[in-house]
Amino acid sequence: MDYENTEIHEYIIDCQFLPCINWFKISIDQKYINFDIYERWKKMSFGNRCTLLGGGGLIQLSVPVEKGRDQKALFRDIKISYLENWQLKFWRTIVSCYNRAPFFEFYKDELQETLMKKHTFLMDLNMELISLCFKYLYDSKVIRVIDGNKMTKIDSLEHYLLPKNSQALPSPITYHQMFSDRHGFQPNLSILDLLFMEGPEAKFLLSK
Repeated sequence: MDYENTEIHEYIIDCQFLPCINWFKISIDQKYINFDIYERWKKMSFGNRCTLLGGGGLIQLSVPVEKGRDQKALFRDIKISYLENWQLKFWRTIVSCYNRAPFFEFYKDELQETLMKKHTFLMDLNMELISLCFKYLYDSKVIRVIDGNKMTKIDSLEHYLLPKNSQALPSPITYHQMFSDRHGFQPNLSILDLLFMEGPEAKFLLSK
């Protein structure tokens, strides 16, 4: 992926849960963040999961979804399951990983409030979290839900970034991470890692 040339294109990108850093690097030069209303649900994707770095190494958080969804289902129709208190578990994990990070206190209240809402649909949760991250990173971003089949001049990057390959992709930026003394630098973690560690500087790192 040639990040330096992304500004000359417009993309459809997948609607990730607390997206990875590469996702935001791709989006930084985009006027519009385009999600496809007909995006297919893909299991084992970042649609319902993100990667953090803890004391023991990489941690994957996965939002549970209602069963019975196959690969033909539309992402917009995927419902979140609340049979377990995953929100509390997620928040405790985030606190455990980042409570000593330099900018954790700066972002934690709004993040916790958004994460604890009981959204019915996964897409709604993801879009609200993405909007929150955009507020911290960019002056303005317009999120559009479009019909990708009717947009002939837009390239699709849906499912370009997957959990199985994200660690192998070249990292667009490097920065100090919690626990890097134990595990070295880990590329393409959730944007939370960058925000908690670098704060307002994150947007400048992404723009390089």
